[in-house]
Amino acid sequence: MTRFEATRLSGAGARAAAARGARPVLLVGALVGVCLGGARPARAQVSDPEVRPTRGPLITGAARAGDADATAVELNPAQLGLLPGGSLELVLAGGTAAGADASRTRRGAGGYWAAPIFGPNALGIGLTGVTSSGGFEGHTNLRVAYGLRLGRAAAIGAAWEHIWSGSFAGTDTFDFGLSLRAGRLVALGITLEDAWQPVATPRLWQAELAVRPFGTDRLEVALGAAHANADDWDRLVPRARASVRLIDGMRLYAEGERVPVVNGPLALEGGADSRLGVGLALDFGRAGGAFGVYGTFPGAGDDGASVAARVHLSGQRGPELIAPAHVVRIALEGIEDDRAFVSLVARIRGLAADRSVAAVLFKIEDVQLGTARIEELRDLMGMLRAHGKRVLAYATSPSTREYYLAAAADAIVLHPAGELGLIGISQSVTFYKGAMDRLGVHVDLVRIAQFKGAMEPFIMTEQSPDVRANKARLLDDVFARITSAIAADRSRAGKRMDAAAVRLLIDRGLYTPAEAQAAGLVDGIADQGQLEAVIAHALGRSDVAITDLETGRIAPGAWPGRRIAIVLLDGTIVDGPSQELPFGIGGFAGSDTVLAALEECRTDVTVGAVVLRVNSPGGSAFASDVIARAIVLLRAAGKPVIVSMGDLAASGGYYVAAPSDFVFAEPSTMTGSIGIFGFKVSAAPLLDMLGVKVETARRGAHADYLSPYRPWTETERAMVLDKLRHMYGQFVATVAAGRASRGLTAARVDEIGRGQVWTGAMGLPLGLVDRMGGVGDAIDEAVRRAGIPVGRDQLPEMEVLPRSQRGILRRLIGAADEAAGAAPQDASPVQVSPAQLMTPDGRSALRLLAPMLLGPGSGFQARLPYDIELR
Repeated sequence: MTRFEATRLSGAGARAAAARGARPVLLVGALVGVCLGGARPARAQVSDPEVRPTRGPLITGAARAGDADATAVELNPAQLGLLPGGSLELVLAGGTAAGADASRTRRGAGGYWAAPIFGPNALGIGLTGVTSSGGFEGHTNLRVAYGLRLGRAAAIGAAWEHIWSGSFAGTDTFDFGLSLRAGRLVALGITLEDAWQPVATPRLWQAELAVRPFGTDRLEVALGAAHANADDWDRLVPRARASVRLIDGMRLYAEGERVPVVNGPLALEGGADSRLGVGLALDFGRAGGAFGVYGTFPGAGDDGASVAARVHLSGQRGPELIAPAHVVRIALEGIEDDRAFVSLVARIRGLAADRSVAAVLFKIEDVQLGTARIEELRDLMGMLRAHGKRVLAYATSPSTREYYLAAAADAIVLHPAGELGLIGISQSVTFYKGAMDRLGVHVDLVRIAQFKGAMEPFIMTEQSPDVRANKARLLDDVFARITSAIAADRSRAGKRMDAAAVRLLIDRGLYTPAEAQAAGLVDGIADQGQLEAVIAHALGRSDVAITDLETGRIAPGAWPGRRIAIVLLDGTIVDGPSQELPFGIGGFAGSDTVLAALEECRTDVTVGAVVLRVNSPGGSAFASDVIARAIVLLRAAGKPVIVSMGDLAASGGYYVAAPSDFVFAEPSTMTGSIGIFGFKVSAAPLLDMLGVKVETARRGAHADYLSPYRPWTETERAMVLDKLRHMYGQFVATVAAGRASRGLTAARVDEIGRGQVWTGAMGLPLGLVDRMGGVGDAIDEAVRRAGIPVGRDQLPEMEVLPRSQRGILRRLIGAADEAAGAAPQDASPVQVSPAQLMTPDGRSALRLLAPMLLGPGSGFQARLPYDIELR
């Protein structure tokens, strides 16, 4: 009879014992165990965590605090709430022993699975079996656990267990846990095991405090203890473990504990039992394992030895001990918004630190990015090359903009059935005044100043000279940069070109693949089936594996600490909440939504710095002013604000950027446009034509000045202009205050303002921009200023705000698009969205008017005069 069988009570006796309390039962059970246990007394006390019929086999490298994996189902269910991704753990333990005292290592096998569910929380399941040996009775257990995250670094959890076999067959029991992480240095785990326990198995409290002196998994030391309700508090079971990362993917660990003897020495006294183990853990990305050797050293009796192993599969990619070289393929189509683009930038930057990446293949097709974001990707290609990665571009029928991107690669491969449309850049404006006059619709416009041409298509039949000159200056700047960059890129590839030669090639226009190769514009021609062989030849290998870009970051090797917040301001700025237009036309950056994100950054102590990513043509002057004031408050709270400009950061987009600490822009970013306008649409002639009559009663000379049934009077135009001057003064003052350290005064801001648009390259010497660079450079600057640590991929922990909240309409449209894309080719020969049926200028007009058509606004706009689409 085992000591558990000797202490098991039955039926009414168990209920009576429970009524009298657990402590007398435990004392009786211990005495019975001593009397019936044979010649050798049962030495271990009830606190001993290794001799419990509710536990599974020994888990090597076990941790109750800190890193989380599926073994938390048994070790600490609260850890599931901190699980970074899906996890599967298979464990095995076995060994030999000379006597019952020496065989207290639980032998058997088991499996644990866990995965996040309902957001950051997680569900886990465990099935384990322990074999009979020495003083152990075999049993099989099923466990179901759930962890609930509380904030970033805390969680609680519970686990239910059912025992299938053994003396306690049919018994249910419960565990509870708490897990805390205090920054990158300290973690705490506390569990209550067998809270509703089988008879003679007392509740067991366990606690573990883990410390990482360097803030990473390079070294981790943990101390813990176990205590059973039936024991005196001086009869604790102290435990310790340590782990050292030798190299990425290889970790050496050791663990041990001292167990007091019943009615004998305490844990730290001579004669107590000891258990020690050492092991080695290996990681291979999403898979890995560990192997440990253990020794049991009783204070009296025979020593014993055992082994334990575990294998894991993880949804989060970890460090790789052995990483075969491969090529990463990056597809650039389908990037709908700046949130997706920022995520792409972070993942590409992570490739630079990945030693297993030999080359990166950019698949360039249907790229819906503006010239500035194209330049960000070009910068990333250069960064990859600087880290020893080959960069290749594969295109089907590239436009000028797409070829500008492809040229930054080491080699360009073109599909044999494609063509190269190297035709230059253009930008058209559609004028609606003639049509509106025929319809009887009139637009009243007041603007500051002469370069603020946003509404010219609605009041004029051609561009004003100032606006036309401004546009020509921008096109010249962008075109010169594109031709110079292509010439430099192809010369680097051994084709020897200058900007003048590139301009001649552009004037020629369209190229077949053979013509493009003969002209030195591409390096090879291949279809999808031939691409692997072409890449292998370029890399000097017999073959090569091509994998898609990982969607998640590599495990950082550190617990969460101080981090960067990336606040997205993407789309037209409007009052109220953020919204999205259907069919890929664009979105609105609502002041309420952006303010909530900035306030979260201000009050969250874990946010050390903020990167404000602006990809906006501006919008509501009032909303822009409100956001700019919130940025001033954020800086006053001691948090650096670094701006990264995308394709557009103009007018209201520049308004919100000006109060920051530092501004990054790409050379072709459209910025500036410091100006403002107001307008009103009057449809009185249209109503007359339709036979509609409107009578308005008013009290106050201008009570209906916003009425769509009449135009403004001269007095009202003067009144609106006066308000515009005030708002323009606010705009100029905000820019002057934010850029004072760059030598900009209010007078100078007005001089370079008045609605003028500048590229990022032009804005640098004017003091509007501090440095050329993209969002990655802004992240690096934020890390430097705030002293925030980075992970294995050389990136800090980042939180993107506002959090994505895709509405039901957007989901339905996305689902419809996916269904259309998955349909057989002959089901619908041509897939065309409503947005594709519109001209680029029509889309620009809709983006301009949508805030006024779909919701109330201030009526005064700090908005870019026009959209530049290169095609």
